[in-house]
Amino acid sequence: MIIDQAFKPMAKKAGWVGSLYYLILFVGAGSYMPFLFVYLTELGLNGKQVGWLATLSPLMMMLLAMPVASLADRFRVRVRVAQLATAGICMTIFLLQFPRSFAGIALLMFGMAIFNSSNASIAESLIARSAQRYRLNFGSIRLWGSFGFAASALAFGVIWQRLGFGSMFLVSSFLILPLIWISGNLEESVGLQQPKQASVMVLLRDRGLLILVLATFLAAISNSVSMTFSGIYARSLGGGNFVIGLMIAVGAFSELPAMFYSERLARLWTTPYTIILSYILMALGFLGYIYSPSANLIPLFSVLKGLGYGLWITLTIRMITHRTPEQWAATAQSLISISIFGLAPLIASPLGGWINDTFSARAVFWLGIGTLALAVLVLAAAVHRKIIE
Repeated sequence: MIIDQAFKPMAKKAGWVGSLYYLILFVGAGSYMPFLFVYLTELGLNGKQVGWLATLSPLMMMLLAMPVASLADRFRVRVRVAQLATAGICMTIFLLQFPRSFAGIALLMFGMAIFNSSNASIAESLIARSAQRYRLNFGSIRLWGSFGFAASALAFGVIWQRLGFGSMFLVSSFLILPLIWISGNLEESVGLQQPKQASVMVLLRDRGLLILVLATFLAAISNSVSMTFSGIYARSLGGGNFVIGLMIAVGAFSELPAMFYSERLARLWTTPYTIILSYILMALGFLGYIYSPSANLIPLFSVLKGLGYGLWITLTIRMITHRTPEQWAATAQSLISISIFGLAPLIASPLGGWINDTFSARAVFWLGIGTLALAVLVLAAAVHRKIIE
């Protein structure tokens, strides 16, 4: 009885802290991320300079995410590292309002990429692990991020359209500032000894984990293609800024029910098969894009893309959490962050750009369908061989 009385308030706290973390993080991100490169072009940066700046975040994710997460795991300082990284993000966003030269902007973007690479996998691993520990629905926690981003992007799109970008970085940095305190309320661990064995070696022994990371990487290529070229494709069909914004908003809001019901579906069909369903839904959304006769119909197919993404990202994080020891939670999550936000964009962006220039914007989405089909085959084969269950 005493244990139950202590468990419930701890579970309640873990739920609201995780939900609040995602909400504030994505409200802040939605206030500047969709508009960042538009702002930079208005400052006079050319396409090559913007392209170079866009590679900084995936490169730093590739280089730093795993080493930093591994050190945070080893010394059990995940909460402290998450707080420091969040403070660094706030500082660099705030300072971005001042430089006007490419060199000054690049320096701050480089710093922000470093802090982002350190923060992403560590905070997410802590929240997912708390959800597992207290038997909470991780999807109902994570959906606040998608809601926050969609609402923020829509609201600030109107605000910056009327006021200009002059106060954007000041506002965004203050929106994200509370995350320093919220990160401090994340739960580090419960009763764990400091691990002695190298984390990478522990993780590499799990064939199922490696196969899941491979499938995630393949699916992430399609996601990178969508993020980069959906607006370009809608514009090629005659869609205006309203259609592009509606496509993003509808897709993001469609993630909410998928995230909320993800665990219920996973219990019904098993987690691997529900992840396979998510790949299929995203591929069907892309197929709708390809055969859409009008840009006005693309937001309709974004619903399928959003439903698939909501299931995919939530259940992939959940599955990683359940497969790995708590001592190496951040390191394992860094593998997913590297796949989705590091390696996949570095491959998808130039390859998609070549396909767009050589063939058409429509042809880019065949790349997304192809990589999703490969992800289905990889994961289905692992399930058939009982490597993943």
